[in-house]
Amino acid sequence: MRVKLFACGDVVNLTAREDFIDNDLKALIQNADIAICNLEAPIKCPKMKPIKKAGPHLYQPRDSIRYLKNVGFNFVSLANNHIYDYGQEALEETIKELKNFEISFVGAGVDFTEAYKPKIIEKNGIKIGLLAGCENEFGCLYEEQNRGGYAWLFHHLIEDNIRELKKVCDFVVLLAHAGVEEIEIPIKEWRERYKRLCDVGVDVIIGHHPHVPQGYEKYNDSLIFYSLGNFYFDTSSFRDKSDDSFSVVLEFKKNNKDKEIVFDIVYHKKINGQTRLVDKSEVNFDLEYLNTLLGDGYNKLNDEICIKLFHDYYYGYYESALCGISKNASLTGKIKWVIKKILFKDRSANNRNLLLLHNIKIDSHRFVVQRALQLLTEAT
Repeated sequence: MRVKLFACGDVVNLTAREDFIDNDLKALIQNADIAICNLEAPIKCPKMKPIKKAGPHLYQPRDSIRYLKNVGFNFVSLANNHIYDYGQEALEETIKELKNFEISFVGAGVDFTEAYKPKIIEKNGIKIGLLAGCENEFGCLYEEQNRGGYAWLFHHLIEDNIRELKKVCDFVVLLAHAGVEEIEIPIKEWRERYKRLCDVGVDVIIGHHPHVPQGYEKYNDSLIFYSLGNFYFDTSSFRDKSDDSFSVVLEFKKNNKDKEIVFDIVYHKKINGQTRLVDKSEVNFDLEYLNTLLGDGYNKLNDEICIKLFHDYYYGYYESALCGISKNASLTGKIKWVIKKILFKDRSANNRNLLLLHNIKIDSHRFVVQRALQLLTEAT
């Protein structure tokens, strides 16, 4: 008995391109029993309004759901930082459209119960428990909130659900949307969290959100893929990027009491606006090398990256949020800052509060800053 699962990273089809992937990838997806992606944004609907948040708001046309179905996807994770960008109505419309095309979803919902509810897939005599979560961004959902949103990876229900799934399923798979963007390793706090979830009972963790590939490792009897990278992302900031990345084809096998998971890596990149299957020699990353970064020297590299991120980005974010002038600002920049403060006092105060909340609320940002400050303090 066996079940094949195709898992890829982030998908936003803003331009509603029907042939957003090539036929070779389409064949792999349609050959899988379960084909799942991270649907990174809600569909556009007439009365949607952007929520208050720092950072970009994303959406995609209604046809993007139909195009997912056409290429063979039958499952999506909705646990990501953009699914609630346009509030309750957009999320409800997205879920309604997914149901219209018989695409199952996990990781978000119109209320707390639905957002945290795992799914069980039974096929070919094998039961697979599936759940999803994201780090604590603006669409994150807690018990006291009377709205929809997505599941938080640190909520106690994540571990509770894993334990319950482990009792009734042959395998447990977690889709995790978290991490620092555009870096080649997972930061230590997420690596430790994922290992903890494997200790609780997860067999495979499939990660995304950093937009770039990161390595994978075997931890005890579990597999952790830290970041698959983008699968298809055509927002303005990514439209001209090749998004070299990979997907995973997992095969779950069961023979009496013996269980096994094997997998293949599938490489792809955007060429002329279409994600195409390519050989590993054609992508701009070396997955084996990324795997080695998780070995000897990982802790030192992690510390170096956190300190660099703090100096290059987070220090400036906190300066802006706390109404400070950047220490690196030019004279012209300082003059512009004063003018902006005088002319846009009320609006900038609200923006500063959102930026401060953004950097405190989101787990990855807080983890990096806390680690960097601890290291810098110890070094003096």
